[in-house]
Amino acid sequence: MKENWITRLIGARIIKTGLATFLTGLICMSLNLNPIFAVITSIVTIEPTAKASLKKAFVRFPASILGAFIAVISTFFFGESPLSYSLAATVTILICYQLKLMDGMLVAAITAVAMVPVIHDAFVYNFVSRLATTTIGLATAGLVNFVVLPPKYINQIEQINHDMENKILEIYTNRLKELLLGEYVSNISMKRMSALQQSASKIEQLIKYQKEEYDYHRTKKESKAYIRKVEMTYHTNRLLNAHLLNLIYLPENTHMIFTEQERIAISKFIKAYEALLQTHKYYKPKKSATTLKNSVKGLNEFDINQIKSHLIYEILMIDKIINERYGKSIESKSK
Repeated sequence: MKENWITRLIGARIIKTGLATFLTGLICMSLNLNPIFAVITSIVTIEPTAKASLKKAFVRFPASILGAFIAVISTFFFGESPLSYSLAATVTILICYQLKLMDGMLVAAITAVAMVPVIHDAFVYNFVSRLATTTIGLATAGLVNFVVLPPKYINQIEQINHDMENKILEIYTNRLKELLLGEYVSNISMKRMSALQQSASKIEQLIKYQKEEYDYHRTKKESKAYIRKVEMTYHTNRLLNAHLLNLIYLPENTHMIFTEQERIAISKFIKAYEALLQTHKYYKPKKSATTLKNSVKGLNEFDINQIKSHLIYEILMIDKIINERYGKSIESKSK
């Protein structure tokens, strides 16, 4: 099912949650079962991927039954009292933790506490009904998550990749300007890099989701080969990001002096990257690259100003990655 304005406005996960709770409530009420516990279960069962829903359902089911059983035992001995609520919650959480049922801990604790005031004397009936409603909630939500609006993350990954690529070039170009001006500590660049790191974390999460979803919903665009291609683009961005971090986070009291030839070479790189952002074409300033390579050789040979050598090396490495990404480029006539 293709995305439309409704899914963009509300969100596929919200739509599926609403549908799952409606169907769960409808099924429970038609069977004369209290729908509240099933609805709670269905809400927390909607996950970003069908695989995650199925995997966590196997944890939430026994955890919920455990919570229901503990609630019955607590109420049997202490009735509806503060102690029953406390025992139902704490003992459920403790046992879930010991059994490593962490994904089901929340729904189990909520089920246990919510059951206390409705059990009364019908202990067996309430336990069996909780077993039934939990099953209905898990099954309904899992089916809805699998069939309705299967999540497609590949477009989001591509868009974030593209935005990340542009941001890296923008930050890098600005950082080169800062270095030429002697601004070795830049709070602006640090802040922008922090935002960039968030984009990287988001892509990693979405790639994981997309790979999981591939096991259940296959399309031509979302084949494993295509996902690997998109993932490789992301890893290239991460590599650029790593070299850029080395240009931004410098040792305290860093100071260096660029020669006139080095300043001209770096300025030409800046112009080339600014043009790349505008035209998406990269004309490598080969003479400028040669100038910086010679500078690195000279600095290493005489062991002079290793921080400067480090910076120039990072500039050359970033340029190499950019040149490989955008293909073989020719020397601009203006260089």
